[in-house]
Amino acid sequence: MLNMMKIQKDMPLLEHYIYLNTAAASAMPQPVVDVMASYLQKQASIGPYFPSFRQEIYAQVERIREKSALFIGAKKEEIAFVPNGSMAINYIAGGLQWEQGDEVIVLDTEMLSNYVPWLALQQQGVQLKVLKTNAEYLVDLQELEQLITPHTRLIAFAHMSNAAGALQPAKEICQLAQQHHVLTLINANQTVGLTPIHVAELGCDFLVACGRKWLRGPEGSGILYVRQALISALTPIMIGWGSTQWDYQNDEYSFLETAKRFEPGCPIIPSILGLGAAIDYANAIGIHSIYERVQQLTNYLVEQLSTIPGIVLYGPQNSAHRLSITPFNIEGISPDELTNELAERGVIIEAGTFMANTIMERNQISQMARFSPHYFNTFEEIDTAVSFMKEIRAKAQDRY
Repeated sequence: MLNMMKIQKDMPLLEHYIYLNTAAASAMPQPVVDVMASYLQKQASIGPYFPSFRQEIYAQVERIREKSALFIGAKKEEIAFVPNGSMAINYIAGGLQWEQGDEVIVLDTEMLSNYVPWLALQQQGVQLKVLKTNAEYLVDLQELEQLITPHTRLIAFAHMSNAAGALQPAKEICQLAQQHHVLTLINANQTVGLTPIHVAELGCDFLVACGRKWLRGPEGSGILYVRQALISALTPIMIGWGSTQWDYQNDEYSFLETAKRFEPGCPIIPSILGLGAAIDYANAIGIHSIYERVQQLTNYLVEQLSTIPGIVLYGPQNSAHRLSITPFNIEGISPDELTNELAERGVIIEAGTFMANTIMERNQISQMARFSPHYFNTFEEIDTAVSFMKEIRAKAQDRY
């Protein structure tokens, strides 16, 4: 049972706003802010390199690495801290040794960050193949298998699309890939902190996730998981202290044998500390409780939105295939106008293409509005938002 009183008390913004935009970024819980502020204040008071202070902070970073690994069912040696999911994807795209004729498969629901890095590989003779998802925006495993050839090197897919909300059958995709000796990368930016994830059970080779969304961590935080057996096969695209060993006498260098090889230079300490506090916060609630709560909110949201005249919902029509992210348009109101009108009433959602142009093209639209409730939201907040939307639509109708 979620302690909603405590959860909402830890969110100062709820005194003024209804926040329904976690798919973009969530507001941090106060305990996460407190951990970061405490570090910054102490750093300002004694300096970042007071010996015992720095030693303790770096030890804490390693404890957070282990905590991050446990959160997704990995080993700490398989975890690198990254500023965002996009950089993590680029570490994979730039680190694998590609050969002329290699193929990468992506889904037609991907946004820019998990499409363009693979598109760029075409300059190296790599072919990008796009799998069209079914009517529910889900992968058809038989069609995926037909797309795989002996040249297929990697399948890169979003666990959940940021502009459709369809939760992909990740384990089944990874199992199919293993059968054909194909690598898999899961873009879990929209699922880590929202759904239970265990990389060993999923069977993926790589997983990336930012901290600022469903984990409710700070901007500039994220994790990259690389299966241990593949770490040495990835050449880091950046070099710096902390990730690289320098044999000055012999004028040679080598990378660390753990995922820390993808952490060149000074770590972003405040963000890593905040990420650790965010994981603690999620663990205290329970990831299964979070998942179940958001499932309930999603079903209720879809039901209530369906009562608005002129609304068109995008993504899976079966709510069982959708989690939180619910994009839509209302006839006669631009998504930007709707978002601005709701913001004036204290309800925060978002409008745009979400850099998922293939989904816009598929639905023959230029942009959409999007709800994405998290566990801290309530059914009453959804009722309020929907009521405001009906008022906004009625006002728009009066103009015509």
